[in-house]
Amino acid sequence: MYAAATRSLAIAILLSTAVPDASEAAGQIPYGTRAGMLVTIKAMDGIDTEKASIKVEHTRQNAKEFCVEYSLEQSEACVERTLKDVRINDVLIGNCRTAQFTNLRGEQRIFAGANLDHDAVQYSPEYRIFKKGERAYLDGSSGSGYPVDLEQFKALCPSAYAQAMTAFETRPKFIGRWYLDDKKICGNPDGAAEGLLTYTSREFLAIEMACKFTNVRAVGDRYEISMNCASEGQTSKERVTLGVSKGKLVRTITVDRKQTTFTYNRCPF
Repeated sequence: MYAAATRSLAIAILLSTAVPDASEAAGQIPYGTRAGMLVTIKAMDGIDTEKASIKVEHTRQNAKEFCVEYSLEQSEACVERTLKDVRINDVLIGNCRTAQFTNLRGEQRIFAGANLDHDAVQYSPEYRIFKKGERAYLDGSSGSGYPVDLEQFKALCPSAYAQAMTAFETRPKFIGRWYLDDKKICGNPDGAAEGLLTYTSREFLAIEMACKFTNVRAVGDRYEISMNCASEGQTSKERVTLGVSKGKLVRTITVDRKQTTFTYNRCPF
């Protein structure tokens, strides 16, 4: 009984964060990104399972909130118009084992967890959500539907989202774009300027050099990384030790058994 109560409380806490700031009331979920675009939850079943579902209704009160908060109208005509215009499914469904779900627009989505390379790719979202059948994940913009899809998945599968959130928050701090002296070089593409380094979760890019990680080992607050690299038509095996201190990348390389350390600043986005 205690475990069930604890799980229900965890779901309630996560669900309460899955609505826009315009309304933190429990029992609502967004169907769009504009203020007041909310529907009312009527029933929930199988949350966190392979048959998760949330029954919703776009109520008169929901329509009124949209009119007041977005359209800045309080007329009954606005309420009637909103009720007529909103066309969404009345049920949100998902398989939390496979992380596939169908949003309130009837579109199939796949939640692929934390985007570990968030800090290395400009404008990339914190989590990866794919349209079924497509290889590129949603870009995180309101126009892509990403914010609403994320909130709907969080409501269906709070445990899967919580795991992804932990992975995102504990990702290696070396991931990102870094510059040595002049931050103006951050405006260049990856690997196109001297003193500009890009570390993702799996590769390293610098001017005239591209490397794939073969092993990443955490040693205290540092990482020892082995890489296969290609530079100017030549291949090599490289090792580097990385750490982040006070927001700066501390990079130690070994050349002819001699260690040299460089300190880089994080590129602003």
